Amino acid sequence: MQGDFGLVHSDTASSVRAAAPLQGPAPAARQPLLLTTKVVPPRLTGLINRPRLLDLVLQLPAKRLAVIKAAAGFGKTSLAVALAERLSQRGNSIAWLSIDSDDDEPSRFLFYVAQALQRACKGMGAGAIELIRERFLISQHVIISMLINDLADVDDEVYLFLEDYHWITDAGIHEALTFFLQHAPSNCHVVLTCRTEPPLPLASLRAQNQMLEIDGAALRFDLQETRTFVEQNKLGRLDFPDVQLLHHKTDGWPAALRIVVATSQSERELGKYVHALSGTVRPIGAYLAELLDGLPRELVLFMLRSAILDRISTPLAATVTAESSSGALIEEIERRQLLLSPLDPEGRWYRFHPLLAGYLKQRLQSELADEIPKLHERASLWFASQESWTEAVQHAIAAGNTDQALGWIKNCAMTLVKKGDLFTLLDWQRLFPAELMRGQLEVRLAIAWGLALAIRPDEALSLLSEIERDIGSKRPAEGKRLADECRAIRSVALSLKDEGEPALPLAQQCLDSSNDTWTTNVASNVVRYWHRKAGDLTKFYATPWIPYSLEEDKRNVFASVYRRCIQGLAEAQQIRIAGAERYYMEALRLAEQHVGPNSVAAALPARLISRIRYEEGRPEEAEAMLIDRLSLISAGTMLECVRSAYVVMVRLAASRMNYERAYTLLERAENLGTTRGWGRLAAAAVSQRARLLINEGRLGEATACLDQLERLVEAYPPSRCCAWLDIEWSAKMTRACVLSSQRRHDEAIAILEELRRESERVHNAYFALRAATQLALVRFGANQPAEALDGIRDILNVSAQAGIHQTIVDAGPDMGALLAAFQEHAERTKSSGELLPYVGRLIAACRSHHRCNAQPAPNTEIAESLSAREGDILKLIARGFSNKEIGRTLAIAPETVKSHVKHIFIKLGVERRAQAVARAQSLGVVSTA
Repeated sequence: MQGDFGLVHSDTASSVRAAAPLQGPAPAARQPLLLTTKVVPPRLTGLINRPRLLDLVLQLPAKRLAVIKAAAGFGKTSLAVALAERLSQRGNSIAWLSIDSDDDEPSRFLFYVAQALQRACKGMGAGAIELIRERFLISQHVIISMLINDLADVDDEVYLFLEDYHWITDAGIHEALTFFLQHAPSNCHVVLTCRTEPPLPLASLRAQNQMLEIDGAALRFDLQETRTFVEQNKLGRLDFPDVQLLHHKTDGWPAALRIVVATSQSERELGKYVHALSGTVRPIGAYLAELLDGLPRELVLFMLRSAILDRISTPLAATVTAESSSGALIEEIERRQLLLSPLDPEGRWYRFHPLLAGYLKQRLQSELADEIPKLHERASLWFASQESWTEAVQHAIAAGNTDQALGWIKNCAMTLVKKGDLFTLLDWQRLFPAELMRGQLEVRLAIAWGLALAIRPDEALSLLSEIERDIGSKRPAEGKRLADECRAIRSVALSLKDEGEPALPLAQQCLDSSNDTWTTNVASNVVRYWHRKAGDLTKFYATPWIPYSLEEDKRNVFASVYRRCIQGLAEAQQIRIAGAERYYMEALRLAEQHVGPNSVAAALPARLISRIRYEEGRPEEAEAMLIDRLSLISAGTMLECVRSAYVVMVRLAASRMNYERAYTLLERAENLGTTRGWGRLAAAAVSQRARLLINEGRLGEATACLDQLERLVEAYPPSRCCAWLDIEWSAKMTRACVLSSQRRHDEAIAILEELRRESERVHNAYFALRAATQLALVRFGANQPAEALDGIRDILNVSAQAGIHQTIVDAGPDMGALLAAFQEHAERTKSSGELLPYVGRLIAACRSHHRCNAQPAPNTEIAESLSAREGDILKLIARGFSNKEIGRTLAIAPETVKSHVKHIFIKLGVERRAQAVARAQSLGVVSTA
C-alpha cells in the first residue's frame, strides 16, 4: 500500500487484513448495524413531472459528480429520487444512502456506502463490509481502495446517491470521497444532495467539465410547474391569475407551495388563501420560524435589520445595520442556504425570498420597531451617495423625511419616465400634498409624462394646463423649452386617447422646434404613428429621429422601445412579417436588458410578438409571450398592443372550445375600450364576438353586434389622419360576414371589394389580405368557384411567402373546403405545385381549428410535404425518443426539434405524438414493424 490513499490491488479481505495497520477487533457494541431504509430510495407521492430537470439525466453519464444544492424545502430529495428512478429504468445500477447526523464518522459512513453499493450490484463491497465488521477502526483509505477495485470489475454504469451530505463535517470523510471521485472508474458517478457547498475539489471538476450543478434557482418551480402542481393536488382548476399570483408570492419555492395546498381545504378557499398569502401567515410563518431557530442571535438580528432592503450588498448592509462584519454574515447566510439569492453573477447583490422578507419585516416590527426609521434613513443616505435616487427616495419616504425625498425626486423623476417605470413615480405623487408639489415644476412635468404614458390622459392634460399657467414666469429660453415639452406631453396624451387629428400638428410643431433629444424623439414617435395610420408611408419614413448611443439607449428605453414597435407595425401593415418581428425582438431585448422582463416596456413588444407567433400558427409560443405579463396587458401602452393581446387570447380560447373564457375576455376588452374612449378596441371586441356568434349559428345576436358597431361608427367618425377608420372597417367586415351567413352573397361581395380597395389605398396590405381572404370564401359559398380559386391563389402566393397561417385559417369554417378544392384543382391542372405543401399544412390546421369536414389531402401529398429532416424526426419519435434525445442523435438543438415537431403535427393534422406515429404509419413514412 502506497501512502494513506495507496490503492489495494489484492482481491480478498484477508490480504487487506494482513497488510492494513489494524487497531484490534471491533467491540460488539460498536459494530455498525444495518438500517435497511437508509440504503433504499424513499417512496415519495404527489410528485409532478418536471421534464426540464429530468432531462438532465442525459448529462449524468458524462459527469463524475452531480451536486443538487439548495435550502430546505426546495425538492432536492424529490429530484434525486426521480433521477434515480429514470436512471434505473434505463438499466443503470442505483446505490442510495440517506445520510443523517449519526453518519458523520468515517467507518460508519463507509459501511453504509459499501452496503448501498452491494445492494446496487450483487457481491460488490462484500470484502469492505466484512473488514469493517471485523475491524471497525480500520483506515478509511483501505475501504475506499477496495470499493474502487470492486467498481472496476463492474460493466454497468453505477450511480451512488448520497442524500443530505451536509450532515457530514468530518474531514476524513471529505478526503475519502475526494479520493473516490479522483480514482473511481469512469462508469461510476456520484450524486450529492446538500444544503451547503461540500468541501470537495469542485473547482477542478468544473474545469474538467466533470460536474453537474443544480441549485435553488433551477429547483424553483416555473409558472407552468406551479400550475401543474396546484391542479394535481386539488380538485378542479385555479384561475390562472391566481396561479400567477401564487407563483409570484412563493417564487417557485416547493415547500411553500406544499404548505399552501395542504392548508387550504377547497379550491375556492385556495384562491382566497393565495391572495392573503405572506410570510406572516401562520403555517408559512411557523415554517420560517423553525428555519431560523437555533441560529446565532447576531445572525438573526442582521437578517431582521437587512429586511428593510429590497436588495442587499456588503457595503449597504454594513451602513444600514452598523455591523462591521456584514460581509462575513452574508456569506454565512448564503452558506446556510437561508433563502438568500444572488442577483448578479459576481455575488455583489442579494435578495431574500419574498416570503422570508415578509416574515423578517414582521419580526423587525415586533422586536425592533424603534430602529426602523433610523434603518431607512441610513439606507436612503447610502443610496443617495451612490446616486441611486429611486431607492434613496423610497427609503427617505419610509423614514418620514418627506422634504428630503421630494428634493431627491427631481434627480430621478425623468429617469423613471424614460425607463418606463411609470407606476413608481405615480405612487410617489400620492404621498405629497398638492401645495408641496406646486413649486416643483420639473417634478410635475415628469408626473405629467407618467400620467400620459400610463394611459391616464385626462389627468395628464389637466396637470399640463396648470403647468402651462406657471411657465409664463420663466425666462424666455427656459419657457420655450418647457412649452415644447408640454406640447410633446399633450401630443402623447391625445395620441393615447386615440385622437390623432389634434395630436399630429402638436407633435410636428415640437419636432420642428425642440432642442431636447428625448422630447424630439417622443414627438417623432407620435408623428410617425399618425402618418402610418393615415397611410402616408412616405412621410412616415421621412420623419427624423435623433439616434441614441448605446449608453443613451439605456437611459431612454421607453422612447426607443416605442420607436421600434411603431416601425414593426409599419412592416406588419405591409405584410413584411420578418421585418416586423425583427423590430419587435430588438425592442424586447432592449427592454428586458435595461428594465426587466416583467416591465411595462417589455410588455409593449411582447404583445406584438405574440400576434406574430399566433399568425404563424404557433399558438403555444403566442400564449407564452402573454402569459407572464397578463397583469400588464392594459398598462402603459398604445391601443394596438392591447388589441393584439386580446385578439390572440380570445382566438386561442375559441380554438380550444373554451367559449366562456373567450366571451369573458371580449367583455373585458369592450369595457376597457369604453372606459378609455378607445372606440377601436371596443369595435374589435364586438367584431370578434359577432364572428364567434356566427360560427355558433346565433345570427340574431350577431346582427345585434352589427347594430352596436354602427353606433360606434357614428360616435367615432373617421378623418384624414384618424385611426377611427378601423372602426368603420370592423363594421363593414362584420356586415359582410352576417350577409354571407344570410346567403346574401352579392351584397357581402360588394362590401368586401370596397374594403379591399380602401385598405389598399392607405397602404394597409395586411387588412387588404384579410378582406381578400373573406371575399374568396364568400365567393366559394356563392358558387363562384373560378373567382374563389383565383382569389385564394393570389392570397396564398402572398401569405406563403410571408409565413401567414391564421389569417387564412380564422377566415371561417368553410376555409378547409376551399383550400381542399384549390389543392385538387392544382393537382389536376399541375399548377401552383410550389404551394401544395403549404396548403396541406393549412388544411390540417383548419381541420384542427374548426373541426371541419374538409376532405383531407391525398396521402401521397401529405407524405411528400414532410421534409427529410421531419421524416428523420418522425422515425425517432416512433422509437420513443424524447426531444432531447432526438436533438443529440441528429446534432440539433432541442428547441429546433420542438419546432420541427410542431410543423409535423400541422402537416399530419394531429395534436399528439402517438397520433403522429399512427398517421405516419398509415402514410408509409414510418414502418409498422
